[in-house]
Amino acid sequence: MSTPIEGKVAAIIDDTTLVLNVGSEQGVQEGMAFAIFALHGEIADPDSGQPLGRWEAVKARVVATHVQPRMCTVRAPVVGEVPVVGDTRPLSAMMVEHSVARGRGQEQWQRLEVRGADVRGRLQNQPIAVGDGARSLAAAEDDGSKPAAEGDASKSDD
Repeated sequence: MSTPIEGKVAAIIDDTTLVLNVGSEQGVQEGMAFAIFALHGEIADPDSGQPLGRWEAVKARVVATHVQPRMCTVRAPVVGEVPVVGDTRPLSAMMVEHSVARGRGQEQWQRLEVRGADVRGRLQNQPIAVGDGARSLAAAEDDGSKPAAEGDASKSDD
């Protein structure tokens, strides 16, 4: 599996189009999917107390539509459509359906039974802003069971 491409939102063109500060020089290709996220508070391991890192709140999933050497234009998927480039789908249909549905409030997650004392409070959905993080998502080799930007367990400090 290839290393994810990391960047940031450099400009907001309108409510469907962003510019990221990564481009073909960093390996971005047209049709590549990205998660846009904001970093929030540090999370500690409950057993060791060691820091696990900062929590990433995913705000959107977008697709590169135009790539320049040092930047790219990304857009939100068209509602109800799966982005297709050539003969391949850069995102699985399920992933696009989930990202579009989540953004529009059409999907309801099943509630988990959790201990109230451990709930840290849900951050309000903040709009996408210049400076938010961007990370490329795994393409077809991913089985689609877990989005790469939300709990990437493949990273290791070993």
